[in-house]
Amino acid sequence: MMKICVIGGGISGIATAYYLNKAGFSVDLYEEAPVIGGRIGSECLEGRWLDFGGKNIGRKYRRFRSFVKECGDFPFEYFGFNTSQVIDGKVVRLARENRKLSDFLGFLKLAGLGGASLLYPWVRAVMKDNAQGMLRTSFFNDVAERLDDASLADCFSPRCANHLIRPVTVRMNGAEPDECYPGNFGSNLALVLDSYEQLKGGMHQLIETFVAASSAMLAIRTGHRVTSLSRCDSGQGVDVAYTCKGLGGTVSYKRVITALPATQLSALIRSSLPDAAEILDRVRYYPVSVALASYRDDVFSKDHRAMVFDRTSSLSNAGAYGIHDLDLVRYTFSGKAARTQISPESKAEDVILEAEKKVSPFFSVEENTRTAMLYKYISPGLCAYSPFHQRLFSELQDKLASFSGLYVTGDFRRGASIEACFAAAEETVQYFMTGEVF
Repeated sequence: MMKICVIGGGISGIATAYYLNKAGFSVDLYEEAPVIGGRIGSECLEGRWLDFGGKNIGRKYRRFRSFVKECGDFPFEYFGFNTSQVIDGKVVRLARENRKLSDFLGFLKLAGLGGASLLYPWVRAVMKDNAQGMLRTSFFNDVAERLDDASLADCFSPRCANHLIRPVTVRMNGAEPDECYPGNFGSNLALVLDSYEQLKGGMHQLIETFVAASSAMLAIRTGHRVTSLSRCDSGQGVDVAYTCKGLGGTVSYKRVITALPATQLSALIRSSLPDAAEILDRVRYYPVSVALASYRDDVFSKDHRAMVFDRTSSLSNAGAYGIHDLDLVRYTFSGKAARTQISPESKAEDVILEAEKKVSPFFSVEENTRTAMLYKYISPGLCAYSPFHQRLFSELQDKLASFSGLYVTGDFRRGASIEACFAAAEETVQYFMTGEVF
C-alpha cells in the first residue's frame, strides 16, 4: 500500500487525509501545531470549547456533512442569518426569519438598479447550480475575463459597494471591495445564499473524534514542522525535511500533497520551485483578529443578534456566538482599519475595550460585566485570492508539473469555505489518482 504525505492539518489537510483513506491510501499527516484544526481551531472558555474559525455549516455543504456523518452522530443546531448596519444614521436590519419581502426591498435599495442588474445573473447562476459558487467555475471564469481588470469597488456604486458588497468581503476575505475581484465573487455569493447550522458540540468535538478514530491508515504527526521539499535523487518522489522537538529528519515519499495557505506553500517550495513560489505570492491574505467574550447578562435580543461596521472601524463585525448564546459575543476585526490599528503586539484587553465602546450604543455591554474572554490574532488570516484567479491557478499547475510527485490543495484552489476546502481536497485526490486536471 502506498503511503502518502499530507502537509498541513487544517481543514484542507483533514479533508485530504479523509479522501485518501476512502480511496485506500495510507496517510502521514504533518502539522506544526500541537493539535490539528488550523484556522478552525478551538479554545476553552469557562469550561466550554469555542471555535475561532469557520463554525457555520451550510445546508448545501454536502461533502462536509458526509464527513461529519461518517465520524459519528453529531447533532446540529440552527444558526440563522441576522445582521444589521447603520445606513444614513439609521440601524437597518437584515434577517432571514420571516422577512423575505423587506429583505428583498432592502437589497434593491442598497444595490440600485445598476448594481442589481449586474448582480442578478451572478446570483441566478449560483442559485441554479451551487457548484458555481466556488473559485474557477465556468460562469465566473467568464465574469473574470470580462471584469477582473477592475475591482468590485469599481463595478458598483459607492453605496452598493459600501453597504452591500463590503459587509461580505470584509467578513469572508478580510478585504475591502477595492481589494477583491468580480471573478471570485461567486464564492462569496454561495455563502450569502446558503442557510446555516452549527455543531452543538462544536468543531472541537468533531476533530477530537476524527483524531481518536485514526487507525493504521492515518498517522497524525503533530508538532512536526516541515521545512523543505526537494526531489528525490531518483527524480520519482519527494524528500520531506522536518523538525520536531528540536530534532530534524527527512522522509521520502512517492507522493506528497500540500494543504497549506498559498503564503506558507510559497515559503516551503521557494528553493526548489522559485517560479511557482512567485505565482503563489500573488494570492493575497489579510490578517484577522477574533475575540470571544462572555458577559453576566444577555448582550443581544433574539431579533437583533449582530452588526457590521463601516470602513473607519477596526471592528468589522460583532455578533452572538449562537442563536441561543445571547451573552456570548464574537468580535471580528478585519479590513484596512483593522490592519492599521491592530498588530500582533496589540494587547487583547485594549482591543476588546475598543470593540465594546463601538457596540455599546446598539447592544447591552455597558455596565454588563465581562466574565471571560479569548483573543487571537491570525496571520495568514482570510484569503482574498487574486484577479484572473483561473489564470493564476493554470500557471501554477504548469510550474508544478516539473516536480514529480507533488500536488497542492488549500483555500486558494476552490475557495475558503469548509465545503470549498473539501471540494478542493476531493478533486486533488482524484487528480492524484487519474491525472485529470480540474
